[in-house]
Amino acid sequence: MRSFSRHKVMTAVSAVVVIAILCGAIYVVRLNNALSGAFKKADYLPDRVPLSTAATKPTKTPNTTDPETDDITDLSLESEVSQQLLDADALIRLNLDDSKIWRSDKVFNVVLFGYDYGSKNYPYGRSDAMLVVSINRTAKKLRLISLSRAAYVAIPGYANTRLSHAHGYGGPDLAIRTIENNYKFRVDNFAGCSFESFQKIIDAFGGVKLTLTAKEAKVLRAHFDGFAGAGTYKLNGEQALLYARTRKIDTDRDRTGRQRKVLFALLKKVQRMTPTRITALLDEILPYVQTDFSEQALRAQMAQLPQYLGYERSQYIVPAKATRLVLRDDFEVMLLDWPYEIDTLHELMYEDVIPEYEEKR
Repeated sequence: MRSFSRHKVMTAVSAVVVIAILCGAIYVVRLNNALSGAFKKADYLPDRVPLSTAATKPTKTPNTTDPETDDITDLSLESEVSQQLLDADALIRLNLDDSKIWRSDKVFNVVLFGYDYGSKNYPYGRSDAMLVVSINRTAKKLRLISLSRAAYVAIPGYANTRLSHAHGYGGPDLAIRTIENNYKFRVDNFAGCSFESFQKIIDAFGGVKLTLTAKEAKVLRAHFDGFAGAGTYKLNGEQALLYARTRKIDTDRDRTGRQRKVLFALLKKVQRMTPTRITALLDEILPYVQTDFSEQALRAQMAQLPQYLGYERSQYIVPAKATRLVLRDDFEVMLLDWPYEIDTLHELMYEDVIPEYEEKR
């Protein structure tokens, strides 16, 4: 089992390598790449229930994820939607019956979490942003894959619910177990920070320049002065966070795109810094970084960085197949076609690789 603290402070050497890995893995992904293949189909509706106002307590079911333990009459759903949820629960049970988790020493998967401590019902903070950096050394390809926070999944020890809740219930360990059990691939390492830490890190960098659309500028103008219309602006931490979390003006896919755009601009700024500036900056931001990378593992990845930069790069969203949102316990959830999504994800991650298997935790 992994052992975590909320704000794990790394050594200076480890932190330098973490930033280098993230710069090499995320920065090189072309933000405006068109989604290819089946991943073009995903187009999500805007949320009707904001996470910040729709808090519910976790439903603890220690020995089962069987949805029949839930009181369906409390869902206040039409019969058609209720049946869709029952079908989705059955598909989740079938998926969990397959205990094999794909893995390969040729494929390196890192999950990046952005989590929110806004609700006291979720002591670890729900993961509003989840991205997988998947590096295939055999195919020489690097993929940045967003996992929808609204995906309807089985969380070990809890009732089926949104993927974002797993981090809230049990932190990175439970979130990683949930991802592995449902999506059937091994997570090698993780890195993450809270939204509050994100703001402080942006401010430590002296803000970040972003080009806003007219709709995006209007959202910021409702809270801050100086956003007259479409254009390029320098955003501070609080403004960048609002921008990255905006979800009312378009779709969830656009929202995750804004998150990647902030990372893209921030990491581009890192690449222009001198080693002296980076060292000074690290002293300020280290307390806000959480990761399970060991220094040895970080050094090993750093040695591969020049090679990774030459890999083919692209970005994707899961679910790949367009899916509707339905309400469960006042939260919107996406009902995934798990056989389709897992096959598509595995083909993407394990191209030209013969994977091995391990049992789920």
